[in-house]
Amino acid sequence: MKEFILGLNYWASNAGADMWRDWEEKVIRKDLAVLRECGITHLRVFPNWRDFQPVHPLYGELGKIREPRLSGDILPSNPYYLDEKMLERFGKFCRIAQELNLKLIVGLITGWMSGRLYIPPLLYGKNLFTDATALKFQQLLVKGMVTCFREEESIYAWDLGNECNCMGEAASPDEAWSWTQIITSAIKAADGSRPVISGMHSLEIEGHWRIQDQGEITDLLTTHPYPLWVEHCSLDAISGLRTLLHATAQTQYYASIGHKPCLVEEIGTMGPMICNDRLTAGFLKVNLFSNWVHGSPGLMWWCANEQSHLTAPPYDWQMCERELGMTDQNQEPKPFLLEMKEFAETLRGIDLDLPEKQVDGVCLLTRGQDHWGIAYMSYILAKQAGITLSFSYCEQELPDSPVYLLPSVKTECMYKSSYEKLKKKVAEGAILYLSLDNAFMTEFEDLTGLRVEYSCKTPGQGDFSYGSGEAISFQRNHFYKLQETRAEVLARDGEGNPLFTKAGYHKGIVYVLNFPMESMLLGIPKAFEKRHWCIYQKVFETVLEDKMITVKGDCVAVTEHHLAEMHYAVLINYSGEKQSVLMRMKQGYRIAETILGSRHEIEPYGCVIFRMEKYK
Repeated sequence: MKEFILGLNYWASNAGADMWRDWEEKVIRKDLAVLRECGITHLRVFPNWRDFQPVHPLYGELGKIREPRLSGDILPSNPYYLDEKMLERFGKFCRIAQELNLKLIVGLITGWMSGRLYIPPLLYGKNLFTDATALKFQQLLVKGMVTCFREEESIYAWDLGNECNCMGEAASPDEAWSWTQIITSAIKAADGSRPVISGMHSLEIEGHWRIQDQGEITDLLTTHPYPLWVEHCSLDAISGLRTLLHATAQTQYYASIGHKPCLVEEIGTMGPMICNDRLTAGFLKVNLFSNWVHGSPGLMWWCANEQSHLTAPPYDWQMCERELGMTDQNQEPKPFLLEMKEFAETLRGIDLDLPEKQVDGVCLLTRGQDHWGIAYMSYILAKQAGITLSFSYCEQELPDSPVYLLPSVKTECMYKSSYEKLKKKVAEGAILYLSLDNAFMTEFEDLTGLRVEYSCKTPGQGDFSYGSGEAISFQRNHFYKLQETRAEVLARDGEGNPLFTKAGYHKGIVYVLNFPMESMLLGIPKAFEKRHWCIYQKVFETVLEDKMITVKGDCVAVTEHHLAEMHYAVLINYSGEKQSVLMRMKQGYRIAETILGSRHEIEPYGCVIFRMEKYK
């Protein structure tokens, strides 16, 4: 069975980020034994930069720096300026992990942790991404750690560090790219046998720290999808569809844009002020199943142990950092750690190499928009409609797909060359969906069968009926008065203006939605309790007709998995309520085996797996 990382981020229960200077081997052994017993296979660990490379400046004549030395004005005994006591303790930690069959992901440059900078005094005030001295000592740290421990069997991968993009501000994408390339190259020069993991969070498409750049340089991308901190995610309860699909949506977004696998490297609900342990366990359960099914390499919780008893900053500063452990103050497992144990036992029990998920369409993100927000809303709507999306940026190579979504398009949209490639795909038979924000689209009438009579920056809202007849709301900040020239009007607003249309374009089809549904939903609580997804269901109607299984229910999503003669359908309940399974099976398919769960209902946060077979 393919490995799925079941892990967490580890600081010792007695000391948190001070664990290396307040080393307690007995405590660490007990911590790790409890975690291993509960199904944990991987730990992400952090050699605190302040402690491992405690280099500070010595000043000479005229206040000029004469040389760097280690704490206590000690000359280094190795060329990397690494503290020998810290190296000894880290080696001991690696061997304890090996004894317990735990694998380690090592966050090499741990200069940022839980709201505090941990950097050597020599580098105070320097730009850690561009300053020559800072770059020198980061490379020495990386080369020294990797060289010293590359023979340790317990080490699974090298991580650039903990959210290194929080250590300071990069002034440009080039600075962020160059820093990432320098550190990754230093790691691979010392050890080319292990993957290098990004360790970053809050990456963007058009910002300074870019998903594409991290994907180009590192081997494994990472998300840190905390609903509380990630934009657009905490508008609903922790048991709501928006929240429960967040980690899967963001991880698939990174993987698609970065063209690399993406690990859920940190996740958590952020403690009892957000929700109770029962809801936290449900949140973890559905995220374990969902990210496993969608092909993520694994999931790691933040964090191992409670930190309420710690008094040093950042725990003195940050109340939100204190009650996040999977064990309590007595090192007893909390319900969500037991949930991870049960998931590990489930995977062993079914012993299934699930083929890669089938992707049904590409969400094409365009210039100048809120890429993550639009991707997120599109992904949830697609899941409600029974569809699995991948993502692409409009200036990347256009993937082949039967359906393309251009959601909530704004003024810039895309380069002419990209636009021509997209139109060519549609002319050859693809389906295109376009929703209008304040879009500028050349050859608009030729593409859509709609003529713009006029447009203006006039906000508006209302309801319209489509599909089941239930009223669907719309809001917009830019008004387009449209006239159909060859498009079929599927829905109109209260003044008769086309809202949803369909038109042929050579061999393809173009759907237009005359309001930015995806960006509209970003700010609406409980938005996914309405039937906005029926618009996507129409766009993907030919794809849905060809699916082995479709289900009814706004919070039950289906993925299909095919490899040669192996066919699987997976149903996941993204809610805290039991759901009846109301299925329609494609003619010629039947359920050959129920591998997990029941064919009649899905438990809260649960998963059902069917092996399907064709018959005549």
